[in-house]
Amino acid sequence: MSAMGILSYGLTLCFVLVTFYFLRRTFEEKKPLVFDGYYHPEFKPVADVFRQNLLNGKERGGSFAVFHKGQCVFNMWGGYADNEAVRPWDKSTLTMAFSASKGVAAVIVAKMVDLGYLDYKRPVADYWPEFGQKDKGNITVEMLLSHQAGLPLLDEYLHLRDIVDNPDKVERVLAAQGTVWPAGTDFGYHGVTYGLYVDTLVRKADPKGRDIARFFREEIAGPFELDTFINTPKSEYYRAARLYTQPMWEMLLETLMSTRYFPILGHYILFPDSLLVNVAKAVVEFTKDMSVFNNPDLREVPLTSATVTSTAEGLGKLYGILANGGTAENKVLLNAELVKKLATPLSQGTDSVIKQENSMFGPGTVIMKNPKGQLMFGHSGHGGQVGMADATNKVGFMYITNYISINGLGDDPRYLDLENALYKSLDNHESNIGNQNI
Repeated sequence: MSAMGILSYGLTLCFVLVTFYFLRRTFEEKKPLVFDGYYHPEFKPVADVFRQNLLNGKERGGSFAVFHKGQCVFNMWGGYADNEAVRPWDKSTLTMAFSASKGVAAVIVAKMVDLGYLDYKRPVADYWPEFGQKDKGNITVEMLLSHQAGLPLLDEYLHLRDIVDNPDKVERVLAAQGTVWPAGTDFGYHGVTYGLYVDTLVRKADPKGRDIARFFREEIAGPFELDTFINTPKSEYYRAARLYTQPMWEMLLETLMSTRYFPILGHYILFPDSLLVNVAKAVVEFTKDMSVFNNPDLREVPLTSATVTSTAEGLGKLYGILANGGTAENKVLLNAELVKKLATPLSQGTDSVIKQENSMFGPGTVIMKNPKGQLMFGHSGHGGQVGMADATNKVGFMYITNYISINGLGDDPRYLDLENALYKSLDNHESNIGNQNI
C-alpha cells in the first residue's frame, strides 16, 4: 500500500472512531451526578473543573485531594466506584495507584535510610548477598531506585500470586537475573521489576524482617493516619472501586491522535522483541486487561510496582507532608535532607526502555515540572493516576481514578485540567494570605 493509501486509511479510521465516540456519548444512559467533598473557598475553581469533567463524561469516577502547608484545602470525589452496581464514589473509596505506587516505595526506602537500615550508596548485595550474582555486585541501592540497574525484565516470568504463595521462587528468579546493560551506564524504566526488587530489598534490610506492606503500615501509614495500603487487604476490599479499562476503540482513537503515544504504538508493532514490549511480561498479569485486578486474590498481593491502594486523601496527605518539609503535627516522617534527596534527579535524558525524552528520576521518584516550570517529585501511574509533592509551593496532591486511560506519564487530560486550576487557585490563595499579613 502506498503512503497516500495508508494516510487515507488512517484518516477514514479516525473519522469512523470519532463518529462512534460521539454517538455513544450521545445515547449513553445518564446517571445522577455524584459530586461531594470539601474545599477551601479559594479553591472553588478546582471544584468547578472537577464537576465539569463529571458532567461532560470526561471523568467517570475518581477523587482529587490537595494539602497546602500541611492543611487539607481540597478533597473532592465524584462519579461511580462501580458503574454496574451504580455504587457512588465516596470519601472512603479506594483504588489502585498502579505505577504511582513506586513513589510510595521511594518514601519507604527513604524512611529506612533515615532509620539507618539502608544506605543509598551501598551495594544491594550488602543487604541481599544472593543478588550479587551475574555481575550485579556493583549495583547500589541508588542505582536500583533510579532505574539504572539494567534489570527492567525477567528471563523467567512470574505470576503475581507467586509473591505470597511462592516467595522463594521469586527471590531465586530475581537474584539469577542478568542485566541488559552494565549497571550505571544507562537508565530505563523498570515498570514491573522495580517493586519486585525494592520490596525484597526492604525485607532483607529490615532488622525485624518485615515485608514492605507491614513496614509501611507500622512506620508510616499508622503513625501518620494515612488511608493507604501497599495492597488491598481483603478486609478492605468492600471499599475498592471496580476498575474499568478504556474501550479498545477509544484507546486506539486517542493513541492515533497523540504525539506521545502513537510512536509507542508504532514501536510495539515494528519492534515486538524490544525492551518496551517485554518489560510487562515479567509478571504475567500485567500483560492482560487491567480489569483482571478486580480479582480480590490479586489485589491483596503487595507489589510496589503497581498495587498500592488508597483514597486520594491518603496519598495526598503523604505528599503534603513531604512538601511541607517532612513533618506533620510535631511528628517527623523524614528529615529535610532526605526530602531534598527525593527531589534530586539521579538519571535524566532519554529513557532507554519507554523512549521518552526529558525523563527525570530521583531515588524512586519521578521528577516533573508544575505549570510554573518548577520541579516537583512523586510518581504518575497507568490510567491517569498522579501524586506529587511540590516543596517550592508547599503543596502535595493526589489524583486517582478507576477509569483507566492510555495516559500514564502525568499527562491525563482529567489530571491536567485539575492541575492547571489548582495552581491558579494557589496563586490567589497565597496572594490573599499575603494581603491578610500586611
